[in-house]
Amino acid sequence: MNSLPIHPPNLYEKLLTNPPYSWFPSSEFVLEEMLKYAQVTPGIVALDPTAGEGAVARKLQSAGAVVDVIEINPLLQQILFQQGFNLVGSDFMKTEPQRLYRVLVANPPFSFSPLERGVDLTIIRRAFDLFLAPGGRLISVVSASHKHSQCSKARGFRGWLNQIDAQLIELPLEAFWGTLRPVTVESWLVIAKK
Repeated sequence: MNSLPIHPPNLYEKLLTNPPYSWFPSSEFVLEEMLKYAQVTPGIVALDPTAGEGAVARKLQSAGAVVDVIEINPLLQQILFQQGFNLVGSDFMKTEPQRLYRVLVANPPFSFSPLERGVDLTIIRRAFDLFLAPGGRLISVVSASHKHSQCSKARGFRGWLNQIDAQLIELPLEAFWGTLRPVTVESWLVIAKK
């Protein structure tokens, strides 16, 4: 199971008692898959633009990366801060890059509410366009909506994936079962080099 760090328990209790709508942490399986494609080398500076409680950031750090994070939820920001991560923004959609990153790994929310879907598509494109250095690699979870939806956002995303020659890897439905908030969901990994 992908567990949270031991400290500070009161923040984790709050998180698990009333989890943010869009927070679904990465399982160890998903983390290992992302890390396999990230090609992290010791000392490389990486970004997790939607860091949640830090599962992706901790995995990158354990592989030797220096990790910057962005997170919109104040409780999750506190948890990241207490783990010692460098918080470089509080809202990825409004944060301007302070630097470009060689590695960008994300498990973005698929939606912010039942009515606001496709958020992951917007986050992934913005991360690639504005935050990824030339020659850098982006690895991100993406919802299956990019494959099935006929809305203009999904059609545009599919065209963009083709344009940048991104690789897509389908994840198993149970990819997020081994987490503190298990869910069955159709999802993929996007692997893209700039």
